[in-house]
Amino acid sequence: MIENYPAWINGTYCKVKDLSVSVLDLGLIHCDATYEVINAKDNKIFMFDEHLERLWQSAEYWKLKIPLTKSEIKEIIITLCQRSNENNLLIWIGLTRGIPSSGNPRDLNSCSSNLFLYVKPYFGFNKKNSATVCISKIKRIPDFSINQKYKNFAWNDLTMAQWEAIERNYDSALLLSHEGYITEGPGFNVFFIKGKTIYTPMNNCLGGITLVGLERICEENNYTFLRANINLQNISTMDYAGIASTAGNLIPITELEDHSFGDNYTFIELQHLMERKTNEWITKF
Repeated sequence: MIENYPAWINGTYCKVKDLSVSVLDLGLIHCDATYEVINAKDNKIFMFDEHLERLWQSAEYWKLKIPLTKSEIKEIIITLCQRSNENNLLIWIGLTRGIPSSGNPRDLNSCSSNLFLYVKPYFGFNKKNSATVCISKIKRIPDFSINQKYKNFAWNDLTMAQWEAIERNYDSALLLSHEGYITEGPGFNVFFIKGKTIYTPMNNCLGGITLVGLERICEENNYTFLRANINLQNISTMDYAGIASTAGNLIPITELEDHSFGDNYTFIELQHLMERKTNEWITKF
C-alpha cells in the first residue's frame, strides 16, 4: 500500500497516509506552491544536486521559503529511501505557502511554509516505456501568465490534455502554444531528431533535468542540441521523436498523431550514452 510508505512533514517522520494540507493553506486554495520529483533506481539517485537546485530556483521565483538547507533535505530523502526497503522509488517534495496567521489570504508575509516529502514505488512512464502521443486542442498556458520554467501546481491545461489523450486512445498528449509551437506534455519534455541534431521547444515548458542531461551528452558526443520554435509542419520533416522524463528517462514516441516513427540509430545511441553517463550523475544511498 502506497499509503504506508515513509514520509516527512514539517520536521516529523511519518507515513504517506499521515500527510495533509489544510483547506486554509494557500497552496491548496490558490495553487501557491511548488514541487520537485526525483527518481531513485538500484539505490542510486539521479542528478540529485540538479533536482534540488531546480527546487530552490522554483521556490525563489514563486517567493516561497524553504525552511531547510539542501543538505538537510538530502539527509531526509536518503533516510526515506532507506526506510522504504526498496531499490526503485519516486521521491516527491512539496512546498506550499501555508496559512496566513491573520487569516487574510492576501497577507502573504505572515505565512509559514508547509514542507513535505515522501517516496513511493517507481513505475516508469508505462509498461512498454514507449508512448503514442496526440496533439491536444488545449493550448499551453503562456509563460507571460505563468512562467512554466518553474514547477507549479497549475496543471489544468495539462490535465485536460491528458483527458483528451485518454479519450482518443493515446498514451499522452503534447500541447501547442498560442502561437502554434510545440511546448510539452503532462509531466514531460519532448525532443525531435533530424540527423545528428536534437531539437527541443524553446518556450512554455519546464527546464527538465533529464533534458539537461541529454544536452550535456550531446555536447560531449558531437551532437547538436538546439532549443527552437517547432511547429506541426516541422514535425513531418523529423527523423524521430522522444520524451525526456524523470519517470522514464529517454522514451521513444512510436506514434505522433498520424505519423509513425521506426527505429532510429541516433535515439538508440543517445539512450545508451545516457545509461552509461548516469553512473557519473548518481548519489548512492
